[in-house]
Amino acid sequence: MFVTNHVLAGTIIGATCRRNAGLAFALGVASHVAMDLTPHWGEKDPDPDEFLRVARRDGLLGLGAMAAVLVAGVPPRRTLLAGILGAAVLDADKPGKHFFGRSPFPPFLNAFHTAIQRERPDLGPREVAYGAVLAAGAVAALVRQRRRAALGAALPAG
Repeated sequence: MFVTNHVLAGTIIGATCRRNAGLAFALGVASHVAMDLTPHWGEKDPDPDEFLRVARRDGLLGLGAMAAVLVAGVPPRRTLLAGILGAAVLDADKPGKHFFGRSPFPPFLNAFHTAIQRERPDLGPREVAYGAVLAAGAVAALVRQRRRAALGAALPAG
């Protein structure tokens, strides 16, 4: 699954769990597992150059989405960040291996993450469709969050 899609799912979770960053992080991790169990684009033994080409674009898009979400979110933004980090953290194995030659996770977690993948090279269009649906959901969650914050600010104290 593209990391951008995980970031968008984490956004929805973080915007929904406004009062509990720990819960947002845990649900983010759970969403990552559920999404990786869903058939998605990928290859078991990808061509390294092709993988890096896609990973660079996806990584930059994911970072851009995360920045946009954190700017658009309603303070405090810790639950947004927790949901996003929870949803994306398991994919830290890939840059860890690329830049440092190893995953930051223990072997049992790497084995688990590898085992849950349901990757197929022909599912690129499906992956993009997932992203479009998640982006719409993230925008809706952020708009809802802003509206609720505005209503709360408009209510008289007392």
